Amino acid sequence: MDKRNRFEIVADILMTLESRGALYKTQIANKCNLDTRMLNRYMEMLLDAGLITQAPDTPRAFIITDEGRRYLMLYNRIRQMLSDYEFNLH
Repeated sequence: MDKRNRFEIVADILMTLESRGALYKTQIANKCNLDTRMLNRYMEMLLDAGLITQAPDTPRAFIITDEGRRYLMLYNRIRQMLSDYEFNLH
């Protein structure tokens, strides 16, 4: 398996939250194959950027925001564009 870059890791976290709803950090770490130290750094960054937020009805769980969905849309559009032009992403 190729090593993921930070944009791919962010997209993995956001896609996981989008598809599964509110999740705890340990669930996100398991689904995204990240250790807790690395996940904590990404979660802090995503919270600061407004791409995720704490779930209002589930303490200590996280959900994707509209801005996070926008990131995913743009990320997927760029990946598709690069694929269309046959750029090697790795």
